[in-house]
Amino acid sequence: MVILALGILTSTLLTFNEHQAYSEHIANLRSNFNEQYRNRVREELKKAVTTIEHQRSLTSELVEDEIRRKVQSAYTIASHFYRMYRDEMSPSEMRSKVVEVLRPIRWSNDRGYYIAGRIQDNIFDLFADEPSLEGQPLDVLRDARGGRVGEAMVTLARDTGAGLLLYDVTEHEPRERMFSKIAFVKYFDPFDWFIGAEVFREDLERSQQSALLKRIRQMRFSRDGTITVLRRDGTIISHADERYIGRSVEDLTDAAGVSYGEVLRQIALDKPGGDYFEFSYLGEDDAVVHHKLGFVMHYRDWDWILCACMSMDDMEKTIGDQTTTYRRIATKNLMLFLILFGLAVTLLLVSSYVYSLKIKKGVNLFTDFFRQAVEEKIKIKKTDMTFAEFVDLGHLANRMIDDLVLHEARQRRNELRLDALLQLGSMHDLPLTDKYNFILQRMMHITRSEGGYLTLLDETHNTLTLCSLFWLNDQGEPREVEGLPQIVTKTAAGLPGEVMRQQEFQLCNTPGLLDSSSSWPYTGVLRRHLDVPLVHGDKIVLVAGVCNSDSDYDTGDARQMLLLLEGLWLHVLNTTAEEEKAQLERQIIAVSEQERSSIGRDLHDDLGSHLSGVELLSKALQKRLEQEAPKHAGQLGIIRDLIRESIDKTRRLAHGLYPVHIIEQGLEASVEELTAEIENLFQVQCEYSFDDTIEWADNSTATQVYCIIREAVFNAARHGRPRNIAIVTKTLGELLTVTISDDGCGFTPEDIRGGIGLHTMRYRARAIGASLNVVSREHYGTIITLSGEVLFA
Repeated sequence: MVILALGILTSTLLTFNEHQAYSEHIANLRSNFNEQYRNRVREELKKAVTTIEHQRSLTSELVEDEIRRKVQSAYTIASHFYRMYRDEMSPSEMRSKVVEVLRPIRWSNDRGYYIAGRIQDNIFDLFADEPSLEGQPLDVLRDARGGRVGEAMVTLARDTGAGLLLYDVTEHEPRERMFSKIAFVKYFDPFDWFIGAEVFREDLERSQQSALLKRIRQMRFSRDGTITVLRRDGTIISHADERYIGRSVEDLTDAAGVSYGEVLRQIALDKPGGDYFEFSYLGEDDAVVHHKLGFVMHYRDWDWILCACMSMDDMEKTIGDQTTTYRRIATKNLMLFLILFGLAVTLLLVSSYVYSLKIKKGVNLFTDFFRQAVEEKIKIKKTDMTFAEFVDLGHLANRMIDDLVLHEARQRRNELRLDALLQLGSMHDLPLTDKYNFILQRMMHITRSEGGYLTLLDETHNTLTLCSLFWLNDQGEPREVEGLPQIVTKTAAGLPGEVMRQQEFQLCNTPGLLDSSSSWPYTGVLRRHLDVPLVHGDKIVLVAGVCNSDSDYDTGDARQMLLLLEGLWLHVLNTTAEEEKAQLERQIIAVSEQERSSIGRDLHDDLGSHLSGVELLSKALQKRLEQEAPKHAGQLGIIRDLIRESIDKTRRLAHGLYPVHIIEQGLEASVEELTAEIENLFQVQCEYSFDDTIEWADNSTATQVYCIIREAVFNAARHGRPRNIAIVTKTLGELLTVTISDDGCGFTPEDIRGGIGLHTMRYRARAIGASLNVVSREHYGTIITLSGEVLFA
């Protein structure tokens, strides 16, 4: 059997080595071909770029020569006119004649034209492309950067006699574009002129590009190598197949119909130096998939994308021949391997069947025992293993059981901690002592401890207050320990004091002998203890400890205690903040009411008295005028009516700011006056109902309730446009419920969340310990409900 196995292994190794040698040969062959193809396509693309650069340089020289000749022709015309008419015409008349001759002359597809200007007078006499500049100062001609092109022409003509000038201009219609111009100017002394010619470089480049694209389209290399040219936006402007010219690069697809054009465009734009790419295509004659290699790069001067491609059929043919040869050899070797493998498998099956009968019983025994160990958390004993091969599996099973027990214990502790924090969140109405006791008992439960304590530090950080101390009784229930001092200094604080000195939690599983001062606040014997501080800001604010667990404490116990302390402290801070907020709100409301009362009294006593006095004086004056000037008495009556209306408004405003009538008359009478006022001001039907006499706990509460009702009713009348408003008041013991409803247009509460009216009403409701609920829908009216235990039972 060993010899047979060695034979199979040897055959397998030989086959593997042969395949490895073939793979390396094919890889080397492919690498060499790829290197040759890459060099070729890159070289051909560089030739195309070199052709473009050479042609551009030749064209630039031709353009400069042409524009020089044009200027020389214009110079000759001006000289001819000067010689013939200098005795008959003035210089200005001769300049006009020359301008009329040069103006219609065009070249380069009507984009080349003449310009002329007087140097001494600093004025354009001719600007054939833009006649509006003629007669204008030279400095009106600016380039795209604001440079003075006219002055540059003057300087060039006056200092050097003639010269070439390049500049850019911006055209805003129909859309903003920038153009480059070439200008040549020459000084003509008889007219004190500079004569020049200009042409647009873009037009020259366009004709130059058209010629180059035609030449590139005819370039061929290798068997079917071609060069393709794209614009930046992906439009094909040169292709060996003229059907693709003018189409999008996305129309270039491979043999599978997937577009590869956008990929090569993105490669050119992302990689400045260009990069290679491969794609497949179907042959037009044989319908066979062929492969091509290409090199693509971005020609930035014209924003073109150049791509050179060539076929890799020679490489694929060579590799196909090599593969055919390898398959023929591999087939022979495979047949030999199958014969040897069949013999080996036959022997192996016979021997395996015999051996499997021996191990089947042991495997079944181990599987059953392993399942029982997982379900009942019973560890597997080494003596139960029939085969030594299963010993490692037994160790893994025992470790899995240990991890499962540990995980379940941690999960249970996390559940207890989360449950404790949830219950703590619902204990708003309980005193802090009960909350301290509850959290300490949960710490003892989670850490399986017999005792525990919780201390609170004062602001000076020198004194500790024992908030809670518990110890398990004989029945295993926590019992609060009393009789110990509640406040101690840091030096006499025992275990909490040590935590404060070390500034970290103290974990000790072998405490040894501790005296009573060192183990404070515990009075019994300590076997082990864990003390954890809570740091708020940069100071310790709480210290909690547990002791005498059945097993050693670890950092997980400290983590659980710290999380409980953090939750407790956050709860204490939130509770304290809410109490302070409620107290501040009540103080703000009180101060606000005092200010409103003061303003109301001033309006009623001061301004109201003055207006009443003015009304009495006007009354006396009216009686006198009725006798002396009856015509003016009527006008004074109108003034008296306005004064009386002002007195009524002042009285209503004073009552709103200083509702003393609530205390004197009661809420029901005040609401009755309010309904009459609303009906008078807004022409709205306003009703009210009280089910019983109300006895207030204090006058401030009655005032706040009235202010809320007044604000709600006025808001409904002003903004809701209702026909009816109802005020309903119900009492049940200390509970007061006030409902203000209307049948107006309603609103969406979320849309006016920042409104001052609703905010003020909620503010007043919280100040008296009540709640305010607003229910409203558009076109269905609004219902505002005030509810709270604010009455005197």
